[in-house]
Amino acid sequence: MEVLEEKLLKELSEDAMVVVCRFPFPHWPHTCSKGSGLDQVWAYDVSTLNYKRPCWLLLPL
Repeated sequence: MEVLEEKLLKELSEDAMVVVCRFPFPHWPHTCSKGSGLDQVWAYDVSTLNYKRPCWLLLPL
């Protein structure tokens, strides 16, 4: 999952939201979750994850 987390951080805009089911991202704090067990979903606000973006991704092109 770590590879997917890094890929999404690189490619998504800062105002994006990510919603996943069954398998939460272990290194991201979720914004909210609903359900339980196999029916649980997690939502992540990418803007709250800025501290994890490599500094070179924040530089203008």
